[in-house]
Amino acid sequence: MAIFGKSNYATTNNSGSETTVISSGARIEGKFYFASMLHVDGELVGTIHSQSIVVIGKRGVLKGELKADKIVVNGYFEGELEANSLEILSGGIVDGNIVIQELSVENGGKFNGSSKIKEEPKLIENNQEE
Repeated sequence: MAIFGKSNYATTNNSGSETTVISSGARIEGKFYFASMLHVDGELVGTIHSQSIVVIGKRGVLKGELKADKIVVNGYFEGELEANSLEILSGGIVDGNIVIQELSVENGGKFNGSSKIKEEPKLIENNQEE
């Protein structure tokens, strides 16, 4: 009965986070901007910007430009990717150029492309010589 306890329900449903799901079988093209989490099990092609987490599921395909806070790939990504954190799971394939702060690749995950470290913006000091 612990599975149906109130405490489990409250922690998962009152977190205030929402998820947009692109279901298996769906194919969508265009420019997309999300404040919520995005989970892709279908095919999404275009420019995708998220302020949250993007998850490419096992059957998911995402092609184009992807910018997000955190990206988890268990399906297929092709294109330009920029994030603070990228996790390529054992079933994931990333094919393209990435700009990231943190990269994790599980055994079996594949990455083909180039990578750059995303640097924090540096504060410019105003030194005046007299």
